[in-house]
Amino acid sequence: MVESHQPKAVIVLADAPSPAATAGAKLMADMVFRISGAKLPVIHEADLQKPKAESDPSKGPYVLIGESELAKQLGATSEGLGPGGILIRTLPNALALLGADTKTPSDSGGSRYAVTTFLDEVLGCRYLWPGDSGLVIPPQDTVKVPALDRKFTPVIVERHIRANEYGERIQVGLDQLLLDKKAWDNARKITTPDWFVWQRMGGSLGLRAGDGSIIPREAWTRFLKEHPEWFAMQADGSREPAPGEERLRLCKSNPALIDAIVQEKLKELRANPKQSSVSLITHDGGRTGFCLCPACKALDPAEGRPTEIWTYDHQLSQVQKMQYVSLSDRMFWFNNQIAEGVAREFPDVLFCGSAYSCYTAPPLHIKLHPHVGLRYAGHGLQYATPERQTGLTEWDGWVKAASMVQYRPNFLLAGRREGVPTIYVHKLAQDIRHMAERGLVSTDFDACMQNWSTQGLTYYVLAKLLWDPNLDVDAEIDSYCRSGFGNGWKEIENYFARLEALMNQTAAVNHAPGPDTPNGTIMIPYTPEVLAELRGYLDAADRATAGDAASQRRIAFLRRGLDLTEIEAAAHSFLRRAKELNADEKAEAVKLLDRRWVTMRKIFTEDHYAVNVAGLLQAEDHRFKPLGWKGPSTAARASVATVSAN
Repeated sequence: MVESHQPKAVIVLADAPSPAATAGAKLMADMVFRISGAKLPVIHEADLQKPKAESDPSKGPYVLIGESELAKQLGATSEGLGPGGILIRTLPNALALLGADTKTPSDSGGSRYAVTTFLDEVLGCRYLWPGDSGLVIPPQDTVKVPALDRKFTPVIVERHIRANEYGERIQVGLDQLLLDKKAWDNARKITTPDWFVWQRMGGSLGLRAGDGSIIPREAWTRFLKEHPEWFAMQADGSREPAPGEERLRLCKSNPALIDAIVQEKLKELRANPKQSSVSLITHDGGRTGFCLCPACKALDPAEGRPTEIWTYDHQLSQVQKMQYVSLSDRMFWFNNQIAEGVAREFPDVLFCGSAYSCYTAPPLHIKLHPHVGLRYAGHGLQYATPERQTGLTEWDGWVKAASMVQYRPNFLLAGRREGVPTIYVHKLAQDIRHMAERGLVSTDFDACMQNWSTQGLTYYVLAKLLWDPNLDVDAEIDSYCRSGFGNGWKEIENYFARLEALMNQTAAVNHAPGPDTPNGTIMIPYTPEVLAELRGYLDAADRATAGDAASQRRIAFLRRGLDLTEIEAAAHSFLRRAKELNADEKAEAVKLLDRRWVTMRKIFTEDHYAVNVAGLLQAEDHRFKPLGWKGPSTAARASVATVSAN
């Protein structure tokens, strides 16, 4: 492709290339230039006089991206490739990188995936995290391609990891940092490719999840006014939602309500003839509890799995928890009734339900309507053995009960309020592989919080697993460390291994499977001794990479996260003893929290992707108020202003 920094190949597209092929060609040209300084021309087939690459070596070599007549002539087509599938093949005087693209609309990105796979696995490029410091480009004077013949279709058709991008919640954190959206936009302007696109996230099975309201807000307002009997009865007998409640609960056994929702869904589909699915998902949170009327309770098998639900007591103005049984039979009886009503007019439409909260266990007596797809949002599988086994057992049950199951977990949110390292890649690999072997075809992970210096290895390995669940995790960690950290790779590998051991330690004492750990217990393993040990690994890696600026820059990136973790650990230590602190200790805690705020501002402006500090603060919810923290002091604000001015 390149010899002594000079281009020797030309990138060829079909005359009417697919969007994936066009994007792949642009990426290939850009990356080859970064690698070698050579600019490969990008042309269309019409620009070739007589495309006979096999007999005319003076023309070419060709890098054929996407399907084309030339690729077909040389024996490279998408035949046999499924959605998102790739073909990487060397031919006489040519390299073919292609996918089925628009032939497989559920994932039309194959040609682009072929390019990033080639760049990663053949040319040795790695994209560890977003931004220049995360993109590893091994310089080469000459770029040669060995004999290749790889054909692969991912078993997980829809590979989606949510990115915690700008929104109302992020603005809450920006407000606490005294920053605005413009500062956010400026900090995130990078010249490197989109990380999620590079890692081959993509595909869609067309399940519409909605926002949990099941019907439009206008319909809710009308229902509340005209039919209060359609809403969930609380333990006190009232059907009034909790004051100010936006997440409304329904009396799911009410036939008139079911018919009204069917009519809303029919209206939706008639107005959108091309729409292939509708959401049946109802709200999952809020203070108002599930309906406790006799008809709804009759849908819940007494032998169902024990669980805890809640109800709102209007007299006491508070939520009360109570022991009950799984609500899965109730929830999916309700879903089935709507699906049957809608399917009479729209027999081919898909429906999207959810297994979440108090209804993650598969139903005992209800079989799902054959067109109901399911979003399973069960236990956090990175936690201790009982929770992981429960989650895997539930998964096995759901793939037998539903025609299509999407995995929509929350466990990437672990540590979202602290930004602490959460590395659990070996458990992750075991669990993704288990699910892939038993019908996993779609994922929607909530969410990559973009704490890349503390959780980036988990994000990286997860993305690789979604592309290929049979990935050798140890080999991938080895590649991550060797490619990014030069002669310090072994120390960095030990650093990550220690972080994973600490996460396992947390899991052993904290069995709560949600995204948050109570009272900051996720911070407990980070004692001064442990932090000193972790710092020692980074220091040793620094020494081993003397003179290697790129590797040292990445080590400094990891150090950003460890520095903030050390401050968080000290702050949570104060918080756990808040009621016992004297005035001097509280003053010390406030001073520490000032330093924390200044550190967060520095991370935001100097190493934006190290920790998503605006994301941490939006989830904090006045956590440190018991320590007397009222926001950054005048001195803290002034120190930041001085640095900004300089």
